Amino acid sequence: MSNRLAPPRSIRRRLLIFLLPPLTALMLVVVFVDYRAAVLFARTTFDQRLTDAALLIATHVTVANGELHAQSLAQTPPTLGIGRDNDLRYSILGPDGRLLAGNPQISPVPPSGTNPSYADALLGDRGIRVATYRLTTGAGVATVNVAGIDDSRTGPVHFILGSTWLIGFIQLDITLLLVWLGVHFGLKPLVIVRGQIEARSARELRPLELSAAPAEVRPLVAALNLLFEMLGEAARAQRQFVADTAHQLRTPITGLLGHLEVLMREPAAMALHARLAALHDGMSRLATTANQLLALARADPSASLADKFESVDLKVLIERVLERNVDRSLESGLDMGADLRPAQVSGSARLLEDLLGNLVDNALHYTPAGGHITVRCGSDEHGPYLEVEDDGVGIPEAERARVRERFYRLPGSPGPGCGLGLAIVDEISRLHRADLAIDGGTNGRGTRVKVQFPVTGALVLPPKPRSRRQETETPVST
Repeated sequence: MSNRLAPPRSIRRRLLIFLLPPLTALMLVVVFVDYRAAVLFARTTFDQRLTDAALLIATHVTVANGELHAQSLAQTPPTLGIGRDNDLRYSILGPDGRLLAGNPQISPVPPSGTNPSYADALLGDRGIRVATYRLTTGAGVATVNVAGIDDSRTGPVHFILGSTWLIGFIQLDITLLLVWLGVHFGLKPLVIVRGQIEARSARELRPLELSAAPAEVRPLVAALNLLFEMLGEAARAQRQFVADTAHQLRTPITGLLGHLEVLMREPAAMALHARLAALHDGMSRLATTANQLLALARADPSASLADKFESVDLKVLIERVLERNVDRSLESGLDMGADLRPAQVSGSARLLEDLLGNLVDNALHYTPAGGHITVRCGSDEHGPYLEVEDDGVGIPEAERARVRERFYRLPGSPGPGCGLGLAIVDEISRLHRADLAIDGGTNGRGTRVKVQFPVTGALVLPPKPRSRRQETETPVST
């Protein structure tokens, strides 16, 4: 039953594959939002730095004799206590646009609704950010311009972007790991239930232990128990139907056959003897067909679920079936023997008896007078086996697959029959997980049918040491 259940590993893999695209998309959205926030923060911080520098430079502007003067400053503004202050440039302009101090290449930003004003510009071939602060004095408006190299602003943005990508991937990996761990431990209760189901055979329908199941999966266990109960009831109902049908069919057919046999012995019916014999033959075929159909119905897996598999001694089973067919083999002039070695299998004795009965019936039916039939059982390296061999007409190699089909008979097959014998054998073999092999008999004559049972689930008794005389066939007393 393990093949019917998806392993937890595949469930975890499918869940991770399902979660990976949305989590990756979410990570990309988060990285983009963080990047935009980082750009805004870096620009605001850089503008604030330029503003602080402009205000500090504005303190060096003085008014004397009605004119603006700027103290002599270096090409870079005074330090703000930041190690990157040397990347700033400045200029101070008077009311008439005359340069009072600083770099003449630093042009003011057009006035805007705010003071200071900001704009992006170029200094040579390098991008800069300019902040212009307009200082109103008694001698007019002094314009203080401070420019910062654009690299000072984009550098932190790139760093934040790289850090955000790295943190995003780490978060994605940690999220997937947590999901994997959560699913792994979350599926533990299901793994326990799965172990309980795998520990039983495919035919075992007893309920699972509800009290031992974790609370999370008790509703599932209860539903499984209800399903097992329904399957068991359905199997028992079908089995009872088959049994009732068998009784209702066999009783009138057997009665009719008995009445026909009595009637055929009556002197007054001698004139109708040929017709009565034909009717008797037809009723016999009907009885055989009904029995085979019922055997096929019993072998159906849904009907046999109610059967409990038990240890079956193949040797005892063969002896019982051969004993029932001794008279028929004598009447047909056949030598029926057996080579029996200890072997036991786990299965249904009733179904295995049907299997062997059909194999022996086929051998008796298709082996001409004076032929030999051998039934064997034992165990080899592959497990216990059951084998029936005859030296009759045989089955062509090209037809050995088709004879397992229902209602198929070889062209030109002698005598009555409906083509269900080997179909029943094949169905019962499948039910017992056994391999059915149809080959030619010894020296290419006749047919050898071997049913190889699996080692798993089979009880095999080791063969006892045998002398060379015991290795030969042991014929059944006829």
